[in-house]
Amino acid sequence: MHYRIQSGDTMSSVAAKFNVSLAALEAANPRIVNPNVIYVNELVHVPASSAPTHQPSPVPAHVVTYVVQAGDTMGAIAAAHNLSLAALEAANPQVANPNSISAGEVLNIRGGATSVPPVSQAGAMSIGAVTYGRYNGGGGVSSWTSQACGIMSVPSANWIRGYEVLCARESSGNANAINSYDSNANGSIQSDGYPLNCSRGVAQCIPGTFASNHVAKTSADIYDPVANIAASMRYVMNRYGVASNGSDLASLVQQADPNRPPRGY
Repeated sequence: MHYRIQSGDTMSSVAAKFNVSLAALEAANPRIVNPNVIYVNELVHVPASSAPTHQPSPVPAHVVTYVVQAGDTMGAIAAAHNLSLAALEAANPQVANPNSISAGEVLNIRGGATSVPPVSQAGAMSIGAVTYGRYNGGGGVSSWTSQACGIMSVPSANWIRGYEVLCARESSGNANAINSYDSNANGSIQSDGYPLNCSRGVAQCIPGTFASNHVAKTSADIYDPVANIAASMRYVMNRYGVASNGSDLASLVQQADPNRPPRGY
């Protein structure tokens, strides 16, 4: 598993928190040159403990979530997902008045249309369209970033340099990394067994950010590293004003700058 360093953490305290030896924790994080110097928001790999651990409860394979958009009604959402209105209401007992729903509410969608095309052609999408299949392909951060740049039709050199740093800090380059311990780790359980708002993937996108910054012609799966990096690139362009050629990436996004300490983005 992965853990993001919090204020006051030391390698010793993290080892104790997860019931692993300090030596094992240090061995699992060879990129940390000095274990006595770690930074807030730095992601560390925590090896498996010999002690029993809590396993997430199994969840139904066909449960997804949908974020209510402006103008939505329960009836329209049910129809769009091939459900009866009664079934949608039954799956969402937290909705006190089904005739009054608000943009931003998260609804459970059970059954109905369960297959999502692996590749989206529409760019930004609803959070309910995000899928959670673990990545088992090959490649690395450089090749994934190069592919993302090709899809987005932007020069790759600056992005590759920056994302090699950013992804090393965010996930140690692991396409299946998930952070279930920080303040974002809340919301309904998804099909991967973790809460909706956990940061996921090689660039550690949360599903809402991944969905709203999704790049057309990339996978709808948040663990797909090309899709994850592409959404992250679009996010830093939108939030920080990074140029499309990535020339100012390191100066505007500290997490991508090898000459400054890690800092969440």
